[in-house]
Amino acid sequence: MHTLLLNPPSFDMFDGGASSRYQARREIPSFWYPVWLAYSAGMIKSSRLLDAPSHDVSPEETVEIAKNFEFLVLFTSTAGFKSDVRLVELIKAVNPKIKIAMVGPHVTIQPDQSLRASRVIDFVVRKEFDYPVSEFASGKPLDQIAGISYLKNGQVMHTPDRSSIEDLDALPFAVDVYKRDLDITRYNIPYLKHPYVAFYTSRGCPALCTFCLWPQTMSGHPWRTRSTANVPNGVLSVPCASTSFAYASL
Repeated sequence: MHTLLLNPPSFDMFDGGASSRYQARREIPSFWYPVWLAYSAGMIKSSRLLDAPSHDVSPEETVEIAKNFEFLVLFTSTAGFKSDVRLVELIKAVNPKIKIAMVGPHVTIQPDQSLRASRVIDFVVRKEFDYPVSEFASGKPLDQIAGISYLKNGQVMHTPDRSSIEDLDALPFAVDVYKRDLDITRYNIPYLKHPYVAFYTSRGCPALCTFCLWPQTMSGHPWRTRSTANVPNGVLSVPCASTSFAYASL
């Protein structure tokens, strides 16, 4: 299926980056790459990753872009959920055949409420969504995909939970999708030389920080890493929250 993976446009001065979703206002256009979506984009042959906030893509432009796709994967947040629902309803109105999935911490924690928010949402993915959305894009029926929730005859159906991904080496590198679909000059960390790229090499976090939602929602606490041989030479992995990463200034 021709798939659009979307970090949706958001309200003014809110950086809705799909790998952060926590700082509401900041002095730079965008801090984070939409890393979660990039893995799925790399797994789906016919796909595009659209990071609307950092690339100044309006809701109207997003609806126009979505006309050309068969499947939409939208990373939503609690702060932007109502706005995201309005957006997918507009997309469905102009592209009635498109299938719509929502992913992210919000729908992980509240799958029932999320599905009932709008009839245009075909399913939501609980926790890590890399394989569930790629399986759907390849034609696998909903009832055979682990880790998702969907409505059937007015009832919410939950397929069995999917185990956390252990073999991170099997995942594509997010940076390949960055190069294909994103303008890296749109991302800025003030204490690094601009532009920069973030390499992500692990998931999970054993810490119990009360301010961090990722281990409690998406990635879990067990720490999983790519193998040393799989990580590009010269990249240093720094454990932080749910994802280890390294910044590379270009």
